[in-house]
Amino acid sequence: MAKIEEENQYDSDYESDVDEGHQTTTALGFIDVPISEDEQPELEDTFIGGEPKWLHPNSPPPLELVSCKNCKKPMRLLLQTYSNLENTFYDRVIYIFGCNNSACKRKEGTIRAIRAVRKDPKIMKQREKELTDYLAKEEAKKKKAEEKKKEQEELTKNLFSTSLSDSKSSNPFGASDSSNPFGSTGSSNPFGLASSSNPIGSSSIATANPFDTKPKQDVKKAELEKTSYSQAAASLSVTSDKTTKKSNSQSKKLDVKLPSYPGYLLYIDAESLDPKKQQLPPIPSNIMPSELDDSGEKASQGSSKSSKNSKPGKLSPEQQEIAKMLDDPTFNHFTSILSYNPSQVFRYDLNGSPLLYSGSDSVAKIFNIKNKGQARIPSQPGATKRFELQLMPKAIYDLESGCGDEIDILKDGMEWGTIIVATDEKDYVDVNQFDENSVAYVEEWCGVQWEEEVKR
Repeated sequence: MAKIEEENQYDSDYESDVDEGHQTTTALGFIDVPISEDEQPELEDTFIGGEPKWLHPNSPPPLELVSCKNCKKPMRLLLQTYSNLENTFYDRVIYIFGCNNSACKRKEGTIRAIRAVRKDPKIMKQREKELTDYLAKEEAKKKKAEEKKKEQEELTKNLFSTSLSDSKSSNPFGASDSSNPFGSTGSSNPFGLASSSNPIGSSSIATANPFDTKPKQDVKKAELEKTSYSQAAASLSVTSDKTTKKSNSQSKKLDVKLPSYPGYLLYIDAESLDPKKQQLPPIPSNIMPSELDDSGEKASQGSSKSSKNSKPGKLSPEQQEIAKMLDDPTFNHFTSILSYNPSQVFRYDLNGSPLLYSGSDSVAKIFNIKNKGQARIPSQPGATKRFELQLMPKAIYDLESGCGDEIDILKDGMEWGTIIVATDEKDYVDVNQFDENSVAYVEEWCGVQWEEEVKR
């Protein structure tokens, strides 16, 4: 009972996000277009299936890292996502690979996650310089705008103080030409066009007027000015890679050839929990979890489960398994959150909490309630693993639909509810792991929550 109460508390914490604004910090991935000759993924893209894009064409990972730990055969790419970190200038990619051998079904090591890092000194130095130059220009632009605003305020202040002083010291309707601002172009007339003391008539107003500048500025730079240091760095890193890609386009082919599923590019959007767009999954009308007794029997309507007069109707083994899933508050929470965005195939929330498929397996125990769903998995000395991303079950449907009759993914073992990846919080890589192209690969923690096996 205590366990269920804790899980319900976890559910209520998440549901409060739904009530407060329909927006979370999680980024979702949705199917965009199939990968084809005309639609090829770039390194900065996120996609499922297809062939992996390595950080350098001559630096694939060791074959051991992309092979199943059971059958030792090369695995297929399930997901690739470009995921640079804050305040960094190096490239970083997360890969998820899976084995579809039916003999390896549900075994440890059939799905693996790899973190790839490329720390090319020249590229990193170039990106840092570009960012430094950009920030310096933005700072200079901001300082200039402040100076113009201050100058305008001073001019306005002087204008009104001069007018007030003249009105007190002389009669503006007197006969004297020197004291009448409307009688001549004398120095006391603030509106006289020929006066050297006239701020409106002088050319200084042109430089002091903030509206005198061109109203249409570079939209992209204006947006970057509002973003964080890390976002500006990420934007610059994308543009600076163009020359690198061209120089490597004629490189030799990779020496690692992996089998593959048909691929799909994903587009990324912020998670929105809008009740108006919620699509609740149908619940089988002949299965009511609250009416089941411990033996899987269905109590008669209007009677107690312990009543001797009840005439229970026996559920089939398949119905019993489904009923157990529906009676799991964690699974209910999973399906509820998915109902807001049912077509999602990918979730990303670095340092956040995963959306658990089950509350009773070994993976769920790692993401415990005391840590608010965050993983605390021992890593290299002095660090731990933190949640970063997860692959959702709709990816199975999308990958399988692209295979036609060639591969039966469900039959061959891809029966997972979700795949969760936790990465080293310090993004640690041993310096000895980097190759001549400044590329290194590290295996990360990968937890698989399998679907309940339904007895038929």
